[in-house]
Amino acid sequence: MSKENELKFGFPIGAWQKDSLELFGAAGYDINFDENFQKIEIDDPEIECILIRPVAMVSFIEKGFLDAGISTEASVLEAQAKIVQICNLEFLKPVPSKTKIVIAVPKDSAIKSIKDLDGKKIVTRVPNIARRFLEKNMVPAEIIYSDALNEPLAGVVADAIIEFSRTGNYLKAYNLRIIETIFESSVILIANEKVLKNKWKKEKIESLGYLLKGARLAQEYAGLMLHASNEMMEVVLKVLPSLKKPTVTHLRGENWFDVLTVADKKEIRNIIPKLKKIGCTDIVEFPLNKVVL
Repeated sequence: MSKENELKFGFPIGAWQKDSLELFGAAGYDINFDENFQKIEIDDPEIECILIRPVAMVSFIEKGFLDAGISTEASVLEAQAKIVQICNLEFLKPVPSKTKIVIAVPKDSAIKSIKDLDGKKIVTRVPNIARRFLEKNMVPAEIIYSDALNEPLAGVVADAIIEFSRTGNYLKAYNLRIIETIFESSVILIANEKVLKNKWKKEKIESLGYLLKGARLAQEYAGLMLHASNEMMEVVLKVLPSLKKPTVTHLRGENWFDVLTVADKKEIRNIIPKLKKIGCTDIVEFPLNKVVL
């Protein structure tokens, strides 16, 4: 079990490791990953990071071997573990979509739908999810567990794979096509239920959640400052979307206002030309380190 004032934290191995390292850096932590020894050190003496695969991590957290960690919704579903979700990190990531669990087959396969998997062999790293999905759809198939790179096995060892897909690049590289999407999974911060009864650890985990989520949100948003006259303000406020109402400060001795807001970066590129057309001046876009709602 963890020491009273030390958090044993599960750090994910695999597809989410690089993003997690970057996220901790953006949250203000100096974190060092030793690839040779598969060891992570963080500049917070109150956190001990342990590298572990997301599914195993969920079970370790449920049993209290770890206090908290970064895992995925799919891993929680696969492990069928009872844990507490602190916050969702994936939906704030600047990627096209959530990570999906898909059924894929070779492009030249005769398999067109899940019904065609009747009696076939399927390789997967999430056998429990695969089994429940096939049972629900009344498709008897042989499930083969593999925690390796499974894309090369489709059409060789098995007829299909059930695998995670983020960008689809691996599927394309091995000439595979998706016949069904089973589940969409987010990256999440999770914790042991009993650990949250410890005041110090609860505050530590929640504080970490604020920082990580704030750093993730800051990747999508930027600050925007501008000057607008009193006559422009009504139109300007209609143009500006924000997380909260913009901050408006009257410039002393003038009929102008300083406007400060936060908006999505993609929205800002459309907003700035509109503001310029309205007549706003001194328009400045600036990066954010964290956005804590």
